[in-house]
Amino acid sequence: MKISKNKTYIIAEIGINHEGKYNIAKKLIINAAKAGADAVKFQIFNPITLATPEIKKTRHQKRKIKKKESLFKMWSRMTFTLKQWKNLKTLAKAKSLDFICSVFDEESIKKAKSIGIDAYKIASSDLTDYKLFKILKSVKKPILLSTGMGSHKEIKNAISRIRSKNIYIFHCVSLYPCPGNFVNLKRIISLKKKYKKPTGYSDHSIGTNACIGAIALGAKIIEKHFTLNKKKLGSDHMLSADLKDLKEICDFGKNFKKQLGTGSIEPSKKEKGMRKFFRKSIFAKNNIFPNDSFSLKNLDTRRPGTNLTADKIDMIINKKAKKKINKNEIIKLHYIK
Repeated sequence: MKISKNKTYIIAEIGINHEGKYNIAKKLIINAAKAGADAVKFQIFNPITLATPEIKKTRHQKRKIKKKESLFKMWSRMTFTLKQWKNLKTLAKAKSLDFICSVFDEESIKKAKSIGIDAYKIASSDLTDYKLFKILKSVKKPILLSTGMGSHKEIKNAISRIRSKNIYIFHCVSLYPCPGNFVNLKRIISLKKKYKKPTGYSDHSIGTNACIGAIALGAKIIEKHFTLNKKKLGSDHMLSADLKDLKEICDFGKNFKKQLGTGSIEPSKKEKGMRKFFRKSIFAKNNIFPNDSFSLKNLDTRRPGTNLTADKIDMIINKKAKKKINKNEIIKLHYIK
């Protein structure tokens, strides 16, 4: 996992949008590569870690998950065999994508090590899971820490307990979907200043605006949920990006730093070359005869800026003409006494 100084690192968060179907997972990887992402991310878990059979659904989950399906059953069908996980990683690498996973328990960490993933993600829900942090101490790969629902104290404690030199802090709002007025992108700046760590953004809002805004604010990494169909029934599809959306985010992330430029006030040489087309020269507003004085009444400023330019008008006011100058004729320096 290599973060470039010249562009934002984009993670296509496939998560559980594969719906437990191996072929869909493969297609999502292929589409993420087409969009220009730097990595794909999945979630590896023991279903019992995320939902006991009796756990109740949130209001959002009730709307987006099959009514007769419990959360435990839903999580249970979102898993793959170790061989399938390894094959998915092989496919990602063939498409020049990093392979990242969220891990939730000891079993998933062991599986992730066996797969050989490029970075470990700690979900916002596990910001206070100190047992998970203890197990992750043996991990030598980058750690991505989401801070949704997290207070300053909780984030500080998590960073100190994880003790990784290669940790990235993610701004995240744990609302699904996150309304625009709750996105709070300025928190990216606050997290960066407070914890002195590279900072990213994990998005749960609808559309691409929040991701583009986060890139503009300096987020090093963007994580956006990714799907084949935003209208599909399921927990995360409606707040995900499709191929077109993800490409828009990736393209912006690649080009934004270039667009920032050097910050120099002076225009570039190329831009200066446009002055002759768009700046103005001094023209005769009406006929000017020999020995007539030049004034604002008999002079005009018009495009193009190819001769005596408009900023020289003070230099010729009250001076006299050497020769007759016809109306609408451009004023040249040798016309002036």
